[in-house]
Amino acid sequence: MLNLVTDRREGESDVLSPVMHAAFEIRSLAGEMLKTVAAPPLGWTHAQLAAVAVENESITRDGADGYLGCEWVGSTEI
Repeated sequence: MLNLVTDRREGESDVLSPVMHAAFEIRSLAGEMLKTVAAPPLGWTHAQLAAVAVENESITRDGADGYLGCEWVGSTEI
């Protein structure tokens, strides 16, 4: 399953806010597009992204990366 870095803790950079309205892309480790999910009207939250990651666990079993637009937001490798 994709492990996401969008859950902000105190003192950490906010990587989600600048890209929260971009489509969530799940790509193979080789860069092949596996799935694209449009952003909700109010933008993504960490919980929403995590739910999509769980729903798509079957396509990430061989390894995958998550992107919001061009911004890397997670991987099965972390």
